[in-house]
Amino acid sequence: MSDISGIPSRPTPTRRVSRKFRFIVALSIAALIVLIVSLRGIAGFYTDYLWFNSLGFTSVWRGVLFAKVGLALVFIAFTFLLFWVNLFVADRIAPRNRPMGPEEDFVSRYHDTIGPRAGLFRIAVAGLFSLFLGVGTASRWQDWILFRNRQDFGVKDPQFNLDIGFYVFQLPFIKFLINWMFTAFIVVLIITAAAHYLNGGIRINTPGDRVTAPVKGHLSVLLAILALIKAADYWYQRYSLNFSDRGVVDGASYTDVNAQLPAIKLLILISIAAVILLIINIWRRGWVLPVVAVGLWAFVTIAIGSIYPAIYQRFVVEPSESSREAQYIERNIEATRTAYGLSVGETGNITERTFIPNVENALTAEVLQQNANTLNNLRLLDPAIVSPTFQALEVEREQFRFADDLDVDRYEIDGDIRTVVIAAQRIKP
Repeated sequence: MSDISGIPSRPTPTRRVSRKFRFIVALSIAALIVLIVSLRGIAGFYTDYLWFNSLGFTSVWRGVLFAKVGLALVFIAFTFLLFWVNLFVADRIAPRNRPMGPEEDFVSRYHDTIGPRAGLFRIAVAGLFSLFLGVGTASRWQDWILFRNRQDFGVKDPQFNLDIGFYVFQLPFIKFLINWMFTAFIVVLIITAAAHYLNGGIRINTPGDRVTAPVKGHLSVLLAILALIKAADYWYQRYSLNFSDRGVVDGASYTDVNAQLPAIKLLILISIAAVILLIINIWRRGWVLPVVAVGLWAFVTIAIGSIYPAIYQRFVVEPSESSREAQYIERNIEATRTAYGLSVGETGNITERTFIPNVENALTAEVLQQNANTLNNLRLLDPAIVSPTFQALEVEREQFRFADDLDVDRYEIDGDIRTVVIAAQRIKP
């Protein structure tokens, strides 16, 4: 193309500019939507900072923030690596020659579109699912801090002979971690199977082997990891029996110890056997071993893990519940006494309350004066129950009402910081 003088002119990059413009507009709209959605969270984040800063506890605010951010980053990084590695393996073991079949047209279009950008596609998928699975873990910051700063109580539970500190500080985070790992590997298994299907390693409507040997090995490994995680889950479910409410009192009951606990131990063995069968399946043809493992696990879970303890409770324990549960009721009573610091004399009467301070540590006027700031901030009004009291006091002014949920804040009154209950008086509609 040339102008009137004969000098060639450069074509105007109209299309390129328009694509760039559309991309910028789309990115700006997406950023605006994210900002609008995040405004409430940003406001709460900044308000928390102002609150802790006003009390001189900025270090506490930073500690919570670092725990949340650190926890989310670790889980996001682990999830990203987990997805990326499995998608990379799925691409590397994809068959070079895909058999013709009904799915070939769809698979060919996928490879024509994604093939040149396979690396970028892996990063995008791994990034998306890592954010989906990792960001929410920040909400477990308190469990993580307790887990990291475990303290022993010096008292062990009578069933498993573990310090009570394990149940308070460690078990909640361990249970969360196991459940999260199981969910993450379930999603990885589904996405990996989809990747193998798109790569031609899995064929649904093709005669012959529908799954190639490398793909079967890859999926068997993922299934074995899931079975191993489930075995760990059952292992820690044993300790959760101490929180059971099946019996007449809270804690491990006769059925939990004599029926549920053996069932859980059997499920642990079944899960480990499933791991072994799935590993062996890597070198075997077909899916007989995985089907046997999953079927056996499902049967034992339903029949032995659920039905058997219910029958045991109904026909063995309940006819003579008082005698069978006596030992476990005694455990509950003893734990209650230990928790409240109560000791019992030979006559069976409570003779000492060990939580009452001795003479050396007795409360005196000087001790109270030294802790005046703390005592002045002790909450005397419960916001959950004070609203009906306010309503009763205002019974003669029926046109006004108070909210059911009241707020608590600190204000400077006569030069001192006081905790107050805030109630907004409203006109009845």
